[in-house]
Amino acid sequence: MRTMYVAVVEVATRNEIDLDEAKRQLADYRPIIGTSPRGWAEVQMSFMATGLAHACTKAAALARAATGAESIACQVMTEHEYIARQGLEPGLVGGGRHTASHEQWSLPRQPTAREAT
Repeated sequence: MRTMYVAVVEVATRNEIDLDEAKRQLADYRPIIGTSPRGWAEVQMSFMATGLAHACTKAAALARAATGAESIACQVMTEHEYIARQGLEPGLVGGGRHTASHEQWSLPRQPTAREAT
């Protein structure tokens, strides 16, 4: 049985990636592309998979294909669990509608004042 999963994958690049090309490649997966708290490129996506192991492998492969960088961290959970953790109403994950905490970011991340010193 296939289940909907949500994945957030960090990839080993702090360089600018081609956002238009990455979004094009991930168009079927409702992508959000941004920068992780540690400054890595980060891809959030939703997709169907046959189980958690399949979802983890698929998420890492999709992120690598879209960004050209190896995955270094991956958080994957069922859409049901994602909705519960985010406090969303069912149906809000699909169709590209996300809460304000999951806004669209642009790369590269600018250093904070603390990092610049």
